[in-house]
Amino acid sequence: MKKISVLALVLSLLPVVAQAQAPAPAGDAKSQSIQTADTGWQTICRPSAKDRSKQDCSVVHETFTTNDRMRIAAIEIVKAEKGRVMVLSAPMGVSLKDGIEISVDGANKQQASFTGCQNNGCFASIEIADKTLDVIKKGKALSVGFSDAQGNKVKADIALLGFTAAITRAE
Repeated sequence: MKKISVLALVLSLLPVVAQAQAPAPAGDAKSQSIQTADTGWQTICRPSAKDRSKQDCSVVHETFTTNDRMRIAAIEIVKAEKGRVMVLSAPMGVSLKDGIEISVDGANKQQASFTGCQNNGCFASIEIADKTLDVIKKGKALSVGFSDAQGNKVKADIALLGFTAAITRAE
């Protein structure tokens, strides 16, 4: 129940971005190379739902295509009752059956199933243990990968520069 309420909170706070994808040409599945821009790692604090005099802080990062500013991936790390949860967002038009994969510097791969879609994207969440958080803090790049509806692989490599400072501010 708590996991669902955290996810609902995060989903309501992610900005709505119009999503559009052109159909891929017929043929074998391929990897897409996309020019991206990002927001950097940000700490966002909001009044706590339980105690409005306190703040709940999370760490957020969004990656966009440079040509049309379509959101490719959004990540938000929030505190949960035990540890943290990483909520991942991919654009509409993803293959839900393939889920979403994250890795740090090409290792420590974790797979998550999509839990649902809204008009601003499809979402998955992964519990983040302290050990995994330490790996992310020491890493250089966080990779987020998924397949589009045509089976093409989409991967965004997100620089971890500034992550440690953002997560420290969120605590």
